[in-house]
This record gives sequence, structure tokens and C-alpha cells, in this order.
Amino acid sequence: MALPNFTINDVASLVTDSSYPNNQSSRIARLQPIVHPHLAVVRFICEVIVSFPIAILGILGNVLAFAILRRQKKRLTTNVLLQVLAIADTLILISSILLRSMRYVGWQSYNDVYQYIFVSLYPCVYFFRLVDTWITVVMTIDRYIAVCYPLQAQRLCTLRRTYVIIGVILLATFAFSMPRFFEFRLTDVRVSGSGFVHTAIVTNKSYTLIYRIILFFVVMYLLPMCGLVVLNVLLLSSLRRAYSTRVAMLSNGVENNWTVSDNSNATSSNRGVTLIVVSIVVVCVVCNVVTMTSHVMWTLQMCFFELRYLESKRRFLANVSNLVVTFNSAINFVIYCMFSKTFRSGIKQCLFCNRLLVVTERWRSSCRSTTSVIGSASNALTIRSQERIPLKQVNSLTSKRSPDH
Repeated sequence: MALPNFTINDVASLVTDSSYPNNQSSRIARLQPIVHPHLAVVRFICEVIVSFPIAILGILGNVLAFAILRRQKKRLTTNVLLQVLAIADTLILISSILLRSMRYVGWQSYNDVYQYIFVSLYPCVYFFRLVDTWITVVMTIDRYIAVCYPLQAQRLCTLRRTYVIIGVILLATFAFSMPRFFEFRLTDVRVSGSGFVHTAIVTNKSYTLIYRIILFFVVMYLLPMCGLVVLNVLLLSSLRRAYSTRVAMLSNGVENNWTVSDNSNATSSNRGVTLIVVSIVVVCVVCNVVTMTSHVMWTLQMCFFELRYLESKRRFLANVSNLVVTFNSAINFVIYCMFSKTFRSGIKQCLFCNRLLVVTERWRSSCRSTTSVIGSASNALTIRSQERIPLKQVNSLTSKRSPDH
């Protein structure tokens, strides 16, 4: 498979704002010849060898996770948020395949429509990532209230309020991402070499500085990361206190063993959900640190032209950050399997035992029906036999008395 003669300098890097202007007077997104050949190898490894299989497995895992979460009888607020997170992650992974990995297939039909796919899907990726990040923040707040303020949780964390918050996040993040839809326009391939170019809005220095650099950094990284770190520390502290309390109760619960056992069963489910949320947040923070670093390097190059010597390092980090975003969107299924016994049982029912369970349940119901029929017949015979005994006794008495008359 030949490596295409692209550089990550084009905006097809997708999830990191890596379009660095080689010419300060022109912001046209050109697919330029590779300056450093090793970058092509790094990009191929990241986008095809590693990212593509992760994306495929992640899509399958997210679809299965969504199906299992939908089948759960209890409509918990955290489960609803996890379902939205699975949808956002799946859309990110599909975008990753279409915009990056598929470029290496070599299909002429795909190359002919790639410019349309890119111009349409490129701004959506920012929308998907913002939804993914802020749903994670809301989910962390939800668990923080449930763990630290359990009495108020039933009043504050309702399904109706959760749906409203999800709607607000979708509208707000879409509105924030709207300018991205006007950053590119289609053009003749013979003019740009790629079929799309930057619009006039991107050449505006105020737009680049205020929106693409400052606001994007604050909304995508600074605010959510600070909130996630603080809330995660508080959640970990609460889990540690809960564990210490449980140890103390077990050590003093010889005569009150039933109370300790009942309390353990009541809190084990919440503890598992909290561990899932904490793990998701830790992975999200670590992955976003990499993408945030890539964004900072791009910002420095945009603001200080003398830092252009960092270009090769920034391109390398952009490839790694794209891979990290793919990993972050695909790993949640593994986290669910690690910390949720209910989720593991759901997987067994969906993949392996669903048909067997149906057959077994039918067999059990038929056995119960047969047993009930046999039991009813036996009871009927017993009743008839009990009813006939007095009649025989009466006949015998009658036959004995007849000679005296």
C-alpha cells in the first residue's frame, strides 16, 4: 500500500486545529509535498495500522454498549448520559475512518467525493467532540451529587432534568461549532489540489485569534478539564471514605451482620457506576492533555512566525493526538466490562446466552405447566377417593342393619 503524498499540514488532520499557514498571505488548504519523509510513515502507522482497527472495534463496542444500556430496566440518569456518550463516540470514530483511514484505500470513487465528505464532515467533528466532552462533565456532576449528596440526588438528578440538560448541551455546542461550517468552500481540484480552500473568514486575524485560538481552548479544554479534575478528585475522596466506612462496619458488624450485608448490597451498584465514571474521566483528561498540547503548539506557531521550526514536531504530535482521540472514543466499552457486573451479564445475554435463555425459559415454563397439570389431576383423584370412603361406609352400615328389620 503506497503512502499518499499528503502532509498533516492540511486540515484533514481532523481533530486538531493543525492548519498552519506556510504563506502568511494565503490560507489556502493545499496538499503539499512531504518535507520530512518519516512523517508520512508516522501518519500511516497512526491513521491506518493503529487507528483503523481501534475505530472498528470501538464502533462495535459502542453499539453493543448502547444496546445493553437501553435494555436495562432501571432508567438511571447516568445510563442515559452513557448512551449519549456512546452515540457521540461512535460518530467520532466513523468520522475518523472516513476522513483519515479511508484515504489510504486508493478507491478512485472515494477520492472523487472526498472533498465533499471533508467540507461536510470536518465541522461536525468539532461538534461531536464538544458534545462528548461536556456530556462527560455533566455525567461527573451527576455522580458527584449522587455520591456526596444522596438525599438531594433524587430531587436534583431526575430523568426529565437530564433530558433538558442534554438538549441544552446539543444546542449550545452546535451553536458554538457553527462558524466551522463556513471555514471551507469547494473549488476546482486544479486550483487548490484538494478540491476545497479556506474562506475569507479564516484569513481574518481576529477570527483566528478570538475564536479558533482563545474560545476553542477555553470551551474545549480549559473549562471542562478543570471541572473534571476537581470533581474527579472529590469522587475519589468520597470512594475512599466509603471504603473506610465499610471496613469499619464490617469489623464492628458481628452482631449486626444483616445490617452490614443489606447496606453493602444497596451501595455496590452505585459504587460500580461511580468507578465507571471516574475511569472515563481519567482517560478523558489524559487524552485531552495530548490534544490540548497539540493545540497550544499550533497556537504558538500561528502567533509567532519565528517558531515555525517546531513544525515537524507539531505535525508528529498532531498525528499522535488524532490517535489518542480515537482511543478515547473506543475505550469506554472496556471500562464498562471491567467495573460493571451487570454490564458483563448483559453482554452474555446479548452475544451468547440470549437464545439459550429463551429456550431454557420455554422449557421451564412447559415443565411448570406439566407439573401443574399432573398435580391438579392427582389432587382431583385424591378428592374423589376421599369422597367415596364415606359412601362405602354408609352402604356397609345399611347392609348390616337390614336383617334386624
